[in-house]
Amino acid sequence: MSTPFSWQASFMEAVLSEGGLIPDLDGPFSSAVSTAVYRNNILEGFTEGLKNIYGAIFLLIGEDCFRAIAHAYARSTPSLCGDRNAYGARMPEFLGMHPLTRSIAYLADVARLEWASHEAYLAAEEFMDSGLHTSVRLIESDYPLLALWQFCQHPETDSPLDLDALGGDRVFICRPQEEVLMRSLPMGEASWYRSLLEHKTLGEATSAAVDAEPGIDPAQYLASAQRDGIFIPKQ
Repeated sequence: MSTPFSWQASFMEAVLSEGGLIPDLDGPFSSAVSTAVYRNNILEGFTEGLKNIYGAIFLLIGEDCFRAIAHAYARSTPSLCGDRNAYGARMPEFLGMHPLTRSIAYLADVARLEWASHEAYLAAEEFMDSGLHTSVRLIESDYPLLALWQFCQHPETDSPLDLDALGGDRVFICRPQEEVLMRSLPMGEASWYRSLLEHKTLGEATSAAVDAEPGIDPAQYLASAQRDGIFIPKQ
């Protein structure tokens, strides 16, 4: 007789495989029909959860492609946690490797932006050792991430994006109150936040900002962060 753990393992293997059957099922339907129902419900549940996080990716690649990607992701990276909000962290890497999407160079970076936004929304109301709020994220890319993300928020627009003309981006993400905020940063400010996210001192962050963008005054970054409630100086 199988143990509960071994049965659960067999159940997961069956529903996440293409043609497996859940063992020891009772009821009016065949094992094949019952397994298919379970498989569909579980995979569609994963798909909907991923869509809620990666809405821009859904719009960029379309429903059919997204469903195929989500099903493949669920099969290769099953959830190991009961918290659905914790599922999907490896999607950016997966998009960069999957045959359906790996040729779309910017897609993985857009996914990194969306996962960072998701993390920021769920972040605890705490501050890191560096003084930054735990929701603060910085996503850097060779592509215009914020423009791509904003484009997906208004898919009805007819204006095309010239990715080459727009160039790379450094997107700052935080949730000072209830809403996640995102904005593109100049090089100096990005270097300032990057240093603090790497747990460097405020002095080191100031030096990094000046090195990246000579002539700027990093004091304005500190004042802005304190005003927005996302930085508290270490005592």
